[in-house]
Amino acid sequence: MTTDSPPVRAAAAPRRRHWPLGLGLLLTPSATAVAAYALPHAGLSAGSASATAFAGATLFPIIGLSLAAMVEVPLALALGAAAFAGALLLTLVFVQPPAIATILLVDTALTCSSWALGCSLGRRVQHAAHLFPACVVAASADLVSLLSPEGPSHAIAESTRALSVLATWFPVPGSSALAPALGVGDLLFMALVFGVARAHRLPYLRCIVACVTGTALAGAAAAASGLAVPALVPIAAVLVLAVPAIRQLRRSDRNAARWSMLIASSVAVASVARTLLSRH
Repeated sequence: MTTDSPPVRAAAAPRRRHWPLGLGLLLTPSATAVAAYALPHAGLSAGSASATAFAGATLFPIIGLSLAAMVEVPLALALGAAAFAGALLLTLVFVQPPAIATILLVDTALTCSSWALGCSLGRRVQHAAHLFPACVVAASADLVSLLSPEGPSHAIAESTRALSVLATWFPVPGSSALAPALGVGDLLFMALVFGVARAHRLPYLRCIVACVTGTALAGAAAAASGLAVPALVPIAAVLVLAVPAIRQLRRSDRNAARWSMLIASSVAVASVARTLLSRH
């Protein structure tokens, strides 16, 4: 006598959790809106107010990007989100809503476009160690761009209009002023880092802390010197030091990586030398 075995249920497909994406994209504008309402009457010293504004304009975008990077979406959807964010920023160039509304829209658009483009590119990097030459090249390019009068970063830093749509902003406690911090290039690079980290299982929290630490170093240097500081230089340096896996270049990649890093760093050194000579 035989008995029929109970039917075997197919294993349920794992449910994708998309809440980190929504939280990550909305974190920065939400925090900015709360700060704009709560901080104008805060009684802080000038130094504390500046530090708080810088922390708000950097920590929330970095944490937001790190949350959004945890969710992988189809490339077409990511490109659509980037196109929408780009169209929003272009609209804000010609249409100027009230200041708070503008920075809420800018913060949303920059976070969204950086996540869509940076994370999508990072997830397609073939090996984690490709981040090593990318760090050197990005840091060198940021330095040259800021120091060269014709560089994009230099032009943005000198233009309030450009800064208004190409950098994250946060209210300064105790006043109605707004302070900029991270530029679109900084956000794109960190989104790429988070995409690589998720794709190649790098220590994710360490990558986040490295980006926060590098940004804090850039802010401290800018506050001490009174000059604009290329944030990607300390961010890239801390990443390379803090995450050993990205320094483990494969033998087949070493020659190309060394040449790219040598050329990029040489251009950066030449740019620094030219700037120093022009001041004497």
